[in-house]
Amino acid sequence: MKSFLLGAGASIDAGLPGSFGLTRAVADYIDGSFGPFYVRALLHGVIGAMVQHDTGRGKSAFEGVDVERVFAAVKALKDRDSIDLSAFVEKWNRNLDASNGRVSFPGFWARNFKKALLDTRDHEVESEFEAGVRAVVQTSNGDLFEQLESAMLDALVHILRADESRVGYFEPMIRSESLAGIATLNYDLAVEKASHAAGLTVDTGLETWRGGYEWEWATPQADVRLLKLHGSLDYVLGQGEQDGERVPGDRLSNFGEDRQGQLVGGVPAMVFGQGSKLRSDGPFLAMLVEFDRLLSQTEWLTVVGYSFRDDHINAALTRWLNGDRAKRISVIDPSLASWGGSGWDRRGPDYWYSLQRATRASDSWTPIESDFLPESAAAGLAQLHGSR
Repeated sequence: MKSFLLGAGASIDAGLPGSFGLTRAVADYIDGSFGPFYVRALLHGVIGAMVQHDTGRGKSAFEGVDVERVFAAVKALKDRDSIDLSAFVEKWNRNLDASNGRVSFPGFWARNFKKALLDTRDHEVESEFEAGVRAVVQTSNGDLFEQLESAMLDALVHILRADESRVGYFEPMIRSESLAGIATLNYDLAVEKASHAAGLTVDTGLETWRGGYEWEWATPQADVRLLKLHGSLDYVLGQGEQDGERVPGDRLSNFGEDRQGQLVGGVPAMVFGQGSKLRSDGPFLAMLVEFDRLLSQTEWLTVVGYSFRDDHINAALTRWLNGDRAKRISVIDPSLASWGGSGWDRRGPDYWYSLQRATRASDSWTPIESDFLPESAAAGLAQLHGSR
């Protein structure tokens, strides 16, 4: 049986940005959305602080910041006064303190403050100045970060709209013989659109989930079983109402792409961050259990555009590699060309080197056949799973 695991790089050939490019795309969208200027400035302050932190640890200033790190940071900063670590932090980054109503006016309002005083005829400056004063006097830092989080989610909905005419390169995957299933870490709908264009049916298992860790597929005869481990743009986690329909608590509903962005009454069901990306509410743990079950049926796993930086996904891969079913693993990612080096000169994620060692023969283990292709998703899928 064959299975596939997709990361952000799998959707780049569909015209969607990768994790680092998505940060810039979100910032550009918010900059051009004519929303509150202090929200735009706050986002750049967060990104700038993260770049400063990374460069202090020896990283390139031009490497960029993964969008999931930005989302996770904003969510944590929204509740920063309630986390245990705050008891040990005397002063936060000044770009973040600037958004807190308990301190002085933010520095990025100084220019508008002066212009508003000297030229009251400039209504645009006056309006932004008034908005800034209201934000400082009336708004808590949590409220500002909540506004920023909402703006970023809105940006994702608009940026990650896959064009059905550009997802045909997934066809060798979705038409694979003996396909056990596809697991994806992406929020976009590229696989769904590719399947629809190819006339294939898709089952995500959401309709039949009843709580707990059991995962039943709604349509056993579906052509594609798709497990969206980190959620989706069109998944909403109850409680609330949408067009008169009740969304049960802890249940996921699929509202479809035409209702993206209209998430009033529900919480967007997406998981952000790096490392141990576990979310206890909703069906996310159940999906992770199902991913293990999917791998238990898999002899050949193809990994596309995944950076091997999610601990819980890596742990599942390790369990599969240590089992009896693993026969072949293929990794498709153009970044492989730059993940060379050894010792202190390593340029790739740590798990990548562990994976290479795991596929070699040893006194205790038989070798696992492996393909490491420094190719795009389109080229790699065509090479490994295209018609022969």
